[in-house]
Order: sequence, then structure tokens, then C-alpha cells
Amino acid sequence: MVWPHLSLSIGSRAWGVGCKTRAPYSLLPTLLLFLTACTTQPAPPPDLPPTPAVSSLRIGVASSAVGVVGLVTEPYGEERPFIHLQFIPANSTALWQGLADGTLDAALLHVIPADNDRWFNPVALDGLAVVVNPANPVRSLSLAQVQGLFSGQIINWQDVGGDDAPVMLISREVGSGARTLLTQQVLGERRLALNAQVVADQAALLATVVGEETAVSYAMMGSVGEEVVMVEINGRLPTPNETGTQNYPLTTPLYFVAPTPDEPQGELRAFLAWLQSPAGQAILSQKYGRVR
Repeated sequence: MVWPHLSLSIGSRAWGVGCKTRAPYSLLPTLLLFLTACTTQPAPPPDLPPTPAVSSLRIGVASSAVGVVGLVTEPYGEERPFIHLQFIPANSTALWQGLADGTLDAALLHVIPADNDRWFNPVALDGLAVVVNPANPVRSLSLAQVQGLFSGQIINWQDVGGDDAPVMLISREVGSGARTLLTQQVLGERRLALNAQVVADQAALLATVVGEETAVSYAMMGSVGEEVVMVEINGRLPTPNETGTQNYPLTTPLYFVAPTPDEPQGELRAFLAWLQSPAGQAILSQKYGRVR
């Protein structure tokens, strides 16, 4: 670095002083001040943004959609560690009530009522699956056969290619989204057989099918584990790929529902955007079909 020339006048003598020039000892204090001025001072550290306070989102989730919870909780926590996702499982009736009374910030549901006035948008494609005990040899049914089983017209497994054994029907309770889908997509004008055993949630339903070799029931694909067998319907097995292409005949969306008619904002909007982003869809596609 080349320092500027400084001319100092003492009495009748002039001293030519630069930053590299030796000077009399009497000028050292002045030179020290000058050298200090020649030195660039470090910039002050930038102000760091304040650490966001941890806040919670209360997300209701249909008991038949609890498969979402294990998929997204940890990845979203890494994405936005200051947001705590509190998932609250319940049947559809209870979730709609939670949206109405303000105890939920949003809900994940399979069925949207015709009179709904709340904002909603799909985040995944699920499928209503027919499930049997692993000991049951039946692996494929037509949609007409599924209707016959759950309406009580088919009462023996031998009529659909199985063993000579009575059919044991297991159903969800009134108010569950899965039962509504069974009525809408399978039964139509027919009613659920009166001898169907009703259970309170999908976990209890699956446990019952595991314990009964002749049992048959229905559950949402994204929350079914390997303890039961999902059968083909019209030659299509419920898988993320088959629901993503909507080739599976009982494909249904999983919706993100806001508590008001307005599109969600703030952290709720950020969570929805992440679910629908390429990263979120890649995570959901482990168990669900993609919507994007």
C-alpha cells in the first residue's frame, strides 16, 4: 500500500513525511495518529434477524389418513423448525366441528360435503381399499362383487373364488369419511348389510381383520400397513402409482381444508405450499398418489 505524502513544518525546517518515512522521535505521536487514520477499520457485524418464536399449527387429520403424520412431521420440522405440527386424529364429523368452533387451524379430509363453504385444495390422491386377512386366498374382486359383499348379497367367500366360509363384514362408524366413500363409490342405492360389525376407527378395523380369517373391510390405502392384504378391484391394485394416474377405480383425493372460505395465509399457507411442492409431493408419494 502506498501512503500519501505528508509535509510537516517545524520552525524553519520542512520534513517530508510519508507512511514509510523515518521521522524524529518528537513526531511519533503525530505519526501514530496518522497511521491509525491510514488503516481501514473492520465493518461492524450485520444485525441478525430475530429467531422466530416457536408456534403450533393444529391440524385435524381423519383417522383413515393418519399415514400422512409419519411422513411429513420430521421433514417439515427440518424445513421450518420453529413450527410445531400438532396432528389431531378424529372422524370426519368431529373434524368439521373442530373447524367450525376454531379448535383446528386446518384439517386433512377425504370427503367434502355438498354444502361446504370452506376453502379446500387436494394435496394427495388416496384410494378406498378393500382389505382381507392374509389367510384369505381372494386377491381380486370386481366392483360389482365388492358391492355384493358389503350390501349382504354375497355371504360366502366361495361365491367370489374363496374358501367355503361365511363372509364377516367389518365397517367404520357413521360419520367417518371412509364409510361415506363406501356409500358414494360402492353401494350407491344399496345399504350396508345389517350384520356388519361397526368399529370406531381405522386402527380398530385393521386389528379386527387381522384377527378374523373370514373378515373383509375397507380402509384408506395411505394408512394401510402390511398386516392385511389389499385386493385388486377391476384388475387394479391400490398403489400410489395407480391412484396418481387415477386408474384405480376407487381413487379419491385427500384435501387440505381451511376453517374459512378464504385461502389460508401465513404459516398455514406455508405448510400447504410445502405439501404441494415437489419436495412435499415426493415425500407423500411414498404412500399416496401425486397431485402435482
